[in-house]
Amino acid sequence: MLATRVVWTVARLPQVTAARAWRWLGHGLLAWALGGLMYSGYELLGLSPFPSLADLGYLAALPCFAAGLMALRRERRGTLQTLSFLIDVSLATLILGALGWQIFFRATLADTAQPILALWISLAYPVLYLLLCAATVTLALWRPLDLQRRVVSLLAAGLLCFLGTDVLYFQAVARGTYVGGTWLDLGWPLAALLIAWAAYRSGEAATRPQPSWPQLPGEWWKRLLPHYAVLAAFLVYLGLQLGIPLDRPQQVLLWLIMGLFALRQLLVLTDNQRLQRQLTHRAEHDPLTGVRNRSDLEDNLQQQIDQARRWNSVVAVMFMDLDRMKEINDTFGHVVGDLLLQKLATRLSDALPADAVLFRFGGDEFVVVLPGHDAPAAARVAQTLLDAAGKAFQIGPETLHVSASLGVALAPGDATHATAAIEHADGAMYHAKQAGRGTWRFANERLNGLHMPQAQLEVQLRGALERGEFAMHFQPLIELSSGRVRSFEALMRWTSPVLGPVSPADFIAVAETREMMGGLGQWALRESIRQMCAWQAALPGVSVAVNVSATQFAHEHFVAETRAALAEYGGAPGLLTLEVTESAVLVDAAQARQKLLDLRALGVRVALDDFGTGYSSLGQLRSLPVDVLKIDRVFIQDSHTDAAFIQAMISMGHSLGLEVVAEGIEDAATVARLQALHCDLGQGFYFARPQSAGQAVAAMTLNGPPSSLQLS
Repeated sequence: MLATRVVWTVARLPQVTAARAWRWLGHGLLAWALGGLMYSGYELLGLSPFPSLADLGYLAALPCFAAGLMALRRERRGTLQTLSFLIDVSLATLILGALGWQIFFRATLADTAQPILALWISLAYPVLYLLLCAATVTLALWRPLDLQRRVVSLLAAGLLCFLGTDVLYFQAVARGTYVGGTWLDLGWPLAALLIAWAAYRSGEAATRPQPSWPQLPGEWWKRLLPHYAVLAAFLVYLGLQLGIPLDRPQQVLLWLIMGLFALRQLLVLTDNQRLQRQLTHRAEHDPLTGVRNRSDLEDNLQQQIDQARRWNSVVAVMFMDLDRMKEINDTFGHVVGDLLLQKLATRLSDALPADAVLFRFGGDEFVVVLPGHDAPAAARVAQTLLDAAGKAFQIGPETLHVSASLGVALAPGDATHATAAIEHADGAMYHAKQAGRGTWRFANERLNGLHMPQAQLEVQLRGALERGEFAMHFQPLIELSSGRVRSFEALMRWTSPVLGPVSPADFIAVAETREMMGGLGQWALRESIRQMCAWQAALPGVSVAVNVSATQFAHEHFVAETRAALAEYGGAPGLLTLEVTESAVLVDAAQARQKLLDLRALGVRVALDDFGTGYSSLGQLRSLPVDVLKIDRVFIQDSHTDAAFIQAMISMGHSLGLEVVAEGIEDAATVARLQALHCDLGQGFYFARPQSAGQAVAAMTLNGPPSSLQLS
């Protein structure tokens, strides 16, 4: 009763986290104590009935003890570990049950002459013993989270004392050798004392927490001791079966135990392989970002460099550092900074080629190893990484903008050893920071001179439209028979505050490569329509021709966007001509034809630009609903081009009902030749260069253009 009181007192302490388990253990002690009181009462009366009310108390105690042990909190384990643990518990329980059956219980239960109730009570004891045995093995193999190791040891000792005393008592009663008042009777009070002591130490630890000391290196064997105990029990069991004839149930039990043990070993091997993979991954990868860490960076890079030297190839090494990481950590905290690094690592991994390897060098520094990437390829990847880092990051409610600086070294050209290659890339990164950040540099200055102009152009091109750096210029299209200005071609021009005026031949190619041409083309179309509508008050009927890139024309909403732009500014569709190239139209001829039909239904004219440079046939040309044919400047400016060839193109256009325009006219002789060939319109520097909108309008009032053609 005293032990029960101690256990229940501990269970009521608010600091005790295992209160539910201690309550069940207290119930078990109370049931056992009541059974003992009943048994003592029978002895005082000189009675020894079986079964009796005392058995009710004893039997009720066993499941209470088991419930208390199962109520303890335990750490979550993986599937393989949980299965291994369950097999350990099953093995230990079956082995101890089999040994107990052979040594203690079989002879006792062999007396089938006892009454049915007595037989069932006799059977209930070993079954409940096995239940308690399983719970105790669980306690030993899977230590609870709420109990200290010393408390677990005391509790396990108390329960084993109960089990051992019961087994010895059961055997003595079966043999008729039990005598009350002997040393055997001390087993149950000792067991209750050990459980009460465990509860007391648990309550003491909860009210006065002790420091948690790390496990010493020499104490690893303590964690493995329960598993060795299961192995020892298995070996003892096998040893006892040698040379003993077994009946059918015993044979089945033996094979079951051996099968479970073999399965347990298989699970151990599988789990060890899984743990080995996890340990290898943890050793090689950064725990925050999940990318490779710097532990094997130099070895990996040195292997790549050596292989590149053997195969006369090259390895690009990139060193990247964020420019504003300290400000972000100071402003938003390190938690936000860590989330930013995680998202950045994901972006960089997604932006890299498949054969590239990304390493976190430390802090906000990353290293990229790119096998087989020469200077031009490395330059493209470097800019791609900077673009990825420059996009906004959404971290919770915060929108963060960062930039990065990046250095590139090429091995074995810049360095033949991994350490030196990383140092060269690091030095180039600092040169990039000194150049204004948000950019990159090669470690080799000669390569910077070759590749940085294009890289700088890419950097400046991004955001140039939003900064208002683009403008539309207009070049007149002249009616060759009369000299009248019939229309203007709208041409995009870019003046960068850093690079100055940039040729369209340079920035359009970069915009196409970097997938920026769609946005630029949309802006050019809208701006041209806006300007065309603004002219109508002073120059009614003036039309505009706008170049359409292949990317823009291929967009599924291109026709709808054109219709929306005309509606927004109130433009007449008949005054708008869209110039598309042969290659853009013939990529998907069926889809292109439908778009051209939709544009014609809208009232917009379409010109086939750069005619003669592609692969269009007369049959394809006849099937395309276009209105204008523009002969490429290559044929107009080449003095060796046969006049009959140009005549054939003009005649073909006229036969299809198309208006023919010649581009690139730069002298009076070309004008005369085209007039003789009955070309409809001409365009080129001979008449006028592309001009701003205001200059184009003013040019329409000037007199005396070359060759007496009047712009009116």
